[in-house]
Amino acid sequence: MARLQVPKTTPIVAKFCRDAGVKLKKFKKPEEFEKEVIKFLEKHDTVTLATSKNDVPRCTPLGYRNIGTTLYILCEGGGKFANLKVNPKVCYAISSRLKGKRNLMGVRGLQCWGKAEVISMRKDKKRFEEIMDLIGIMQSLKKRGVTKLPPYHYRIIKIVPHRMRLLNLPEGIDNVTWSRK
Repeated sequence: MARLQVPKTTPIVAKFCRDAGVKLKKFKKPEEFEKEVIKFLEKHDTVTLATSKNDVPRCTPLGYRNIGTTLYILCEGGGKFANLKVNPKVCYAISSRLKGKRNLMGVRGLQCWGKAEVISMRKDKKRFEEIMDLIGIMQSLKKRGVTKLPPYHYRIIKIVPHRMRLLNLPEGIDNVTWSRK
């Protein structure tokens, strides 16, 4: 079960929206908001993942695939795995500007908090291969003539969000927050 938190729109945001001819959406059900998040995720392909160890944050831009609101990130290594070993709590952000606009109506952004799970091709080969198939990585590589992954210790980071916040004023979404109960 999930719940939504819709903040009261500030007068300046309301004016920007009015001037742009944008009507703010009123979500009645969490599922309506989840569909907007999925639409946003499917229009993008790069996430900035924040991990932390001993109060030292690390922020890494990565490619991703999504199934619904769950993110899957294929990685070959890096300090993020040392962080995730001791602290699976993560936050990620995806953002973009529309046509180079440098004002509030030109910014789109999704911020999510969740728990990451690491699936190793060495430690859990069967599950790793199932997820690779699920997210279409091998099919994509085969189209490029690659039949197997180069010899690295690949891992998949799976992130299931427990909180999501979306700002997409051109689509009428003003910092709506979704939380899993």
